[in-house]
Amino acid sequence: MRVNVYAPFRFVQEALLRNHPLEKIVNIASTAGINGRSGWLSYSTSKAAVINMSEVMRDELAPYGVDVVCLSPGRCATDLRKTLAPDEDPTTIMQPEQVADVIAMMSSPTGKMLLSENLVVRT
Repeated sequence: MRVNVYAPFRFVQEALLRNHPLEKIVNIASTAGINGRSGWLSYSTSKAAVINMSEVMRDELAPYGVDVVCLSPGRCATDLRKTLAPDEDPTTIMQPEQVADVIAMMSSPTGKMLLSENLVVRT
């Protein structure tokens, strides 16, 4: 919860308190936050909170010209995934670079066209 929910909340809060100009916030959730997974209680719960937090931030920060989007990647070849699914072949699932490409697009002028409450990407 500290890493997945509290940290992004505090980053935004500090930026706003210090009057740093914000145009776009991209929060990273997970498909595990959409549909809970047995054995992943803390992770699924924290990612569901990120999705909800993003929805609230979107509404509350829109009057200030801040766009808030949420990205929920599916299975991705990360170190955490290796721990959670040790028998899975990481070459058969989405790679971190692919998620980074989506984040770059969401942060670009093209990303302004995304009005999705929670963008899901998966292979």
